[in-house]
Amino acid sequence: MKKKKFNGYTPFLIPYILLLVVFIVLPMIFIVTYSVLDKTSSLPIYTFKIENYTQFFSSWIYMKCIGKSLYLALVSTIICLLISYPIAYFISKRKPETQGVLVLLITAPMWINMLLRTLAIKQVLDGPILKLVQLFNPDITILIGNDFSVILGMVYNYIPYMLLPIYTILSKIDHKLVEASTDLGGKSGHTFLHVIFPLSLSGVASGCTITFLSSATTITITKYLGEGRYFLIGNLIETEFITNSRWGFGSAISLILLIIIMIVMWGFNRIGYSEEESI
Repeated sequence: MKKKKFNGYTPFLIPYILLLVVFIVLPMIFIVTYSVLDKTSSLPIYTFKIENYTQFFSSWIYMKCIGKSLYLALVSTIICLLISYPIAYFISKRKPETQGVLVLLITAPMWINMLLRTLAIKQVLDGPILKLVQLFNPDITILIGNDFSVILGMVYNYIPYMLLPIYTILSKIDHKLVEASTDLGGKSGHTFLHVIFPLSLSGVASGCTITFLSSATTITITKYLGEGRYFLIGNLIETEFITNSRWGFGSAISLILLIIIMIVMWGFNRIGYSEEESI
């Protein structure tokens, strides 16, 4: 009896396709529609317009807002990468049992609500760290409401998103490749630069993408660690939807941010795959 073919698809994909359509495709259709249509009191009820996009690009304030968001996200991503890669490499070299414990310690803070983690950082900055800094410079009265506090909050909250993809890739690298490099006379530094690091770039690209996306669109961190002095793109979108009820303008900003992030993600992925192909 011949098995029925589904041209590469099975009925088990139907629930995933439905979830994809309901939670991703339909919301995107609504966002695009809101950004280019305007409701009127006469017929036709809806008219096409691009004023939401022209308003965004014609205002220096909005451009500065998205530029600041991308800048802080990029700095946070770089710091997370510099911290995460050595830690992930160290964990990948441990015994399997030890690796499980270390990964658990890293992911444990993620079980706590992000708002609580952010408020905890705020209390630490306002408390013991501030008193320690005042021992050297009594003129400093606050440590939040600046780039340092916002970036610290991003790094603290999102560093697991960078570390776990890198660790996953490093732990799956075939040790025979490392042994082959050693047998051919390659020193540890040469083996790392020309074998291990290029093979791990797909994990680096994934970690950078997730961290950058989360940092660029954050609302909680800038609200509580920015002390009301930071109004980044996530806060702008929230304000347009909830406070100002300008869904069209908020949708346009969301699409602009989406396009920028997709370009950045494409760049990260191209770097990762091109380096792997060159090995």
